Amino acid sequence: MARIEPLGIHEVDAEVRHLCEDAERQSGTSVGPRTYARNPAVFKALAAFRGALAREGTIDPVVRELVRIKIAGLNACHY
Repeated sequence: MARIEPLGIHEVDAEVRHLCEDAERQSGTSVGPRTYARNPAVFKALAAFRGALAREGTIDPVVRELVRIKIAGLNACHY
């Protein structure tokens, strides 16, 4: 059970709402991003950090995706 309730999509600041909508399209859920959206400045910084890791990371994209799938499985998350 979440300790911090995510915002409803209609409550998310317009400046970061597209990030939540993108997450929803990609993974089927935007609970994490809608929780981060409680603080739009932190959410934008986190999105920039993740973007930099994706662009400049040294891990092969296939290996990165396999790690994501494994972690989702270990946590019984729908992925």
